[in-house]
Amino acid sequence: MECAACHHDENLPASYGDHAPPGAPNWHLPPPETKMVFIGLSPRELCQVIKDRGATGGKDLAAMLAHVRDDKLVAWGWAPGGPRSLPPATRADTVAAFNTWMSAGAPCPL
Repeated sequence: MECAACHHDENLPASYGDHAPPGAPNWHLPPPETKMVFIGLSPRELCQVIKDRGATGGKDLAAMLAHVRDDKLVAWGWAPGGPRSLPPATRADTVAAFNTWMSAGAPCPL
């Protein structure tokens, strides 16, 4: 089946239950060569991966910031609907922290 058979441009109504497929504009998984770079990484590893254009589909830091700030599919993570958990920081706070980190030279923790 195609992803769009279940995943739509927005979350399904709550009446579909807690485990309804999530929805967001342009819902898709990354291609196999571009992994979900944040899963299971230490802060240092995450920092290194975010700066690795080979791991980010060719995105440099400015493009990664735009990805977090502007991408509607990424925005879904801050409004996932149902009982899904939210990130520990708001999107605005995440974008501000990313900007601050970039301005400091994008150092990685030890």
